[in-house]
Amino acid sequence: MMNNFRFFLCPLILTICFTVPAFAQKYKTAVGIRFDNGVNLTAQQYITNGWTVEGILHTPLLASKDMGVTVLAEKHRKILFRGTNFYTGIGGHYYWQQNSIRDEAEIYQNVIGVSGIAGVEMSLGRINFALDWKPELHLSGGQARPFEWNGASFSIRYIVEKRERKKIKNWKFWNNFKGK
Repeated sequence: MMNNFRFFLCPLILTICFTVPAFAQKYKTAVGIRFDNGVNLTAQQYITNGWTVEGILHTPLLASKDMGVTVLAEKHRKILFRGTNFYTGIGGHYYWQQNSIRDEAEIYQNVIGVSGIAGVEMSLGRINFALDWKPELHLSGGQARPFEWNGASFSIRYIVEKRERKKIKNWKFWNNFKGK
């Protein structure tokens, strides 16, 4: 039953990604905390046209098995109203071995792989909230499970630098009518 749900969920997410043309983010730079398999640090930087780069520092806090880093390129699309976005992305991850808290069934080698991400975010004032899902494919490292679905995660970020909002007087279309 769950495999059928996943089979239909992936095409749905991809369809939404490529059919929703609008994008809107209220920030250039945001940093904060990500809660998934532990407590991690996250930072996002706006690049251009709805694209951001997100870096996640995985920490061994709260019984997490992993210590590592993930870097993702994400495309944001506006949904509902300004400040609420749907986003998808892809990137890579690297985890260092943590012998002291790994199960005996797992092989202790550093892990390199590909990560995907899909989620929604909402910005209220200087606070950004995000709920997402980040599956991982381990390409090397001899893991007992090369593909991990990972559960949902929740992020809270502080918006360090806001993006300037275009005002009507700055639109090229509006400038055509100003002098007439």
